[in-house]
Amino acid sequence: MKLIRNSITDDLHQKCLKELNEKVSENCWKSSSVNWIDEIKKGIVGSCIVTPVSDIIHNLLEEKLNPILPEYRELVCQYYIWQPQSGISWHKDSGRIFGATLYLNDLWHPDSGGWFIWKDDRGHHTILPEKKLLVINDQNQYHCVTPVSLSVFRCTIQLWGNY
Repeated sequence: MKLIRNSITDDLHQKCLKELNEKVSENCWKSSSVNWIDEIKKGIVGSCIVTPVSDIIHNLLEEKLNPILPEYRELVCQYYIWQPQSGISWHKDSGRIFGATLYLNDLWHPDSGGWFIWKDDRGHHTILPEKKLLVINDQNQYHCVTPVSLSVFRCTIQLWGNY
């Protein structure tokens, strides 16, 4: 895993949050409960909702992050709102060059769950969501997200580098 702190500017972060807040009331969301395979929902009772970022935000993200992302043919960028009790079971992002998470929440308390855990040859590693932190999984490592608490939403942009 590669961890890049302050991966985007404050201005771009605010643009992402503004668009995410505008999309909240739109009829454009898919639910993990319906659209994710059973394997990555094991032990998870909540639902994560997903929608694409706009072309404008996509282009801004691609321009800013392209120098630090592995080479790809296609970049997919999606907003994820991790609702209470949502998470994702242990899995790999197979079939892609990389998967990446960009954290949007300004603050995140350790008691709120939503911890990102991954395993490599040195053992297990855990990080707490951190504003503008980009985590890049370009080694197809096993990882999961612990269930989010009942009182908050965990907001991210997931980026997928496809062949």
